[in-house]
Amino acid sequence: MAYGNMGKVLEIDLATGEAVEFEPPQETYRDFIGGAGLAAKLLFERGDLAAEPLDPGNLLIFAAGPLTGIGFSGSSRLSVGARSPLTGIWGQASCGGNFGPEMKRCGYDAVVFRGRAEKPVYVLLTEGKAEVLQAEDLWGRDAYETTDLLKEKHGKQCKVLAVGPASENGVLYGSILNDKAHIFGRAGMGTVMASKNLKAFAAQGEMKMELADPDKVKEMGEWFREEVKGNVFCGALSAFGTGANLEAKMYEGDVPTRNWGQGLWEEGAEKLSGIALADNFVIDHGSCRGCAVRCKPVVEVKEGPYAMPPGAGPEYETQASFGTMLLNPELAAVCKANDICNRLGMDTITCGATIAWAMDCFEQGVLKPEECEGVELKWGDIDTVLELLPRIARREGKLGELLALGSRRASGEVGGGSEAFLTDSKGLEAPMHDPRCNWGDGAAYAISVRGACHVSNTTFLLEWGAVEYPEIGLDKNYQPQSAQWKGEAAALTADIGCIFNSACWCEFPGTIFTLTRLAELFDAVAGYGWDVQKMMEAGARVWYLQRCLSHIWGATAEDDSIGRKIMTPVEDGGIAGSVPDMRTMLNEIYELRGLSEDGRPRREVLERYGLTDVADRLYG
Repeated sequence: MAYGNMGKVLEIDLATGEAVEFEPPQETYRDFIGGAGLAAKLLFERGDLAAEPLDPGNLLIFAAGPLTGIGFSGSSRLSVGARSPLTGIWGQASCGGNFGPEMKRCGYDAVVFRGRAEKPVYVLLTEGKAEVLQAEDLWGRDAYETTDLLKEKHGKQCKVLAVGPASENGVLYGSILNDKAHIFGRAGMGTVMASKNLKAFAAQGEMKMELADPDKVKEMGEWFREEVKGNVFCGALSAFGTGANLEAKMYEGDVPTRNWGQGLWEEGAEKLSGIALADNFVIDHGSCRGCAVRCKPVVEVKEGPYAMPPGAGPEYETQASFGTMLLNPELAAVCKANDICNRLGMDTITCGATIAWAMDCFEQGVLKPEECEGVELKWGDIDTVLELLPRIARREGKLGELLALGSRRASGEVGGGSEAFLTDSKGLEAPMHDPRCNWGDGAAYAISVRGACHVSNTTFLLEWGAVEYPEIGLDKNYQPQSAQWKGEAAALTADIGCIFNSACWCEFPGTIFTLTRLAELFDAVAGYGWDVQKMMEAGARVWYLQRCLSHIWGATAEDDSIGRKIMTPVEDGGIAGSVPDMRTMLNEIYELRGLSEDGRPRREVLERYGLTDVADRLYG
């Protein structure tokens, strides 16, 4: 009996239209949890590891976790994994919404796509059945229009994942839209999906999963609902979205400004905050399935040059990437940029950060006017940015083609010292939290399995004081601009991040759970029989596997670093003169993790976690 999971995976060969289901061993679920862990396990075992990211042989895997669909706030997430076209290494993204629970209601924990369809198609998943249907009439349409048309055809209750024209055209950071309101944004998973001529993935089902201890799950659910109601963090998210603390964090020095080159921007703090968004543009709040937090702003810009109809509003990352990063104080324009990127299917973090990199290069004379085809890339000129977005999505002209590559690859094309303005790790642009403010973020970005990322770990929450984990010794007095204990913190919170992304559990309401309570929830839902130690071992096992995949694809110790612009001190604000001590933190991580000088986990470490087959592949 597969408790908490449906016990089946569906593999679809898009080249032939053939669909085959299989049942992974129960120990696969227990050892790799589900979600991003299950996706990595399936890719390692069933994929062509020699395939390039946009080759037909690169598997694209959507995977739910055991906590997906249990009805708790934060339990609706879904992960997707593949080799990333942006970074060339392990890529993953996740989002909430409705699709994860719906996929399980169709009877599957994961759906694996291999091959490439001859012509554009979409897949309709129902209970125990998948149909590969023609989508030539959808190709070229934006993600919102595609979603509307499929819901019109199959019913409003049908859940839809769709890619936009940017992914179709090979922009390396294409996203996947989930019912027009939730985004698989990072690492170019939309681009992989479109490279398979897969325009959309729709699902509708009513199957139910079995729980190991339904009474215990019900009891914990009632406790959790009351906790969410009284939680200050969740309350702020409900009122002001994920940008709730942008203003306060700007004064601390946590919000990157002017491509990480400025430590304080008071105008941006006031005009781009979650409070400003709520006061001026929010007309409603959306939520993921079963979530009482409702942190998703629905916005409308009623008039003016940035007018847009009601739709998904910007989250904190976009308020920064198209606001503070560009010195743009126009929040209406940020809403508009978010809407355009969503419709076209582009990750707002990489897109905004790449444009900010280009503005830096232009200001410093590294990027010449002739290379920009007459476009002047100036700080604060959001109108030019909005005009650029469709050109990037079409890869139109020299500038559109360049910016479609993401900042690191674009820097490789431009040369001329442009690498001094990069803000990535492993080719993935950093999220909008500054490691010069909280040094542990630097270590977390550097060792993140997919490149710079704050949701592949919980380091930022630990440093903020939003969580502590006394069960594993993470309850120390962490000073923001200090390396003390930060290597340990980054290593262990990476395991927690792997648990969350594999369980498909949201970090926001997840702050309420202690590790002890979380292990109890796993046992009640899935019957894994974990205590905290066994749960942490599963998270570490997932981290090692995903890291090893990246080593197989060429990653080395040199990639455990963060962009030079982030490592350059600024003169103002709460981070004036601060640069994280990366060497001290990384030395601590390498020792704790058992990593060799070239960055690879030592064979004996992998064998300790039951990854002998991975060690054999890595070491021969």
